[in-house]
Amino acid sequence: MKPELSIILPSIRTERLEKLYDSILTSTTRSFELVIVGPYPLPERLRDLKNVKYAKDFGSPVRASNIAASLCEGEVYTWFADDCILFENSLDKCLEEFDEMGPDSKNILVAKYFEGQEGSAERQTLQPDSYFKLSGTPAASPHIPDDWWLFNIAFLHADFFNELGGWDCTYEGTWASHADMAIRGQFLGANVKMAQIPLFTCDHMPGGTGDHMPIFICQHQHDEPLLHKKYRDPNWIMYVNPRLKIDNWKNAPAIWKRRFE
Repeated sequence: MKPELSIILPSIRTERLEKLYDSILTSTTRSFELVIVGPYPLPERLRDLKNVKYAKDFGSPVRASNIAASLCEGEVYTWFADDCILFENSLDKCLEEFDEMGPDSKNILVAKYFEGQEGSAERQTLQPDSYFKLSGTPAASPHIPDDWWLFNIAFLHADFFNELGGWDCTYEGTWASHADMAIRGQFLGANVKMAQIPLFTCDHMPGGTGDHMPIFICQHQHDEPLLHKKYRDPNWIMYVNPRLKIDNWKNAPAIWKRRFE
């Protein structure tokens, strides 16, 4: 039987995966699969679980995400970071809200969450709804409606996710690819709502701290300029393809040299 929910997880922090998996168990009673793609082997405990899939890849986080998506079988897709911990019953509550939106395949629920530096009081900062609007991010453009949402974490029907082709793997870091997917999805008429309750808490690594340096560099030197080139052009609607091939990850380098040599 296919799972109700597919959770996409690009991962390099394998030491955190067991806690993440256990938090998913406390957050939902629905059937799910956790689809992990990354360069390092899974913790032994997770290797034989029937609802965990794994593929090895040394590509960018966006390439890893789309490889994971190609392995998904659920009715609904979402995605997490490998440093997050879900709250008790939070997945069930978000999925109930998503169900209440109705059967339209273009319905999308955007999740809110706590974020902060590990081990500090700031960790418990709940990001405001405005944080999830494209207008308040580096993806902002005078040619993008102010009320369009950012899909940092979202719930999508599998059919619409696959119509969009997942993420555009010409981006390297997930933030920019989430913004790009959000623009393409809302251009195609997505009906987007913000969830009422927070889904999880996760770490925030400012600048190039910790293992975040490759992400920091690619976002500022590659991903944001690419977003601006596409969506700050007043004619972007004329040439941007909102529907990609789900296997567009094959066009991205197999080894992401910003992190792996």
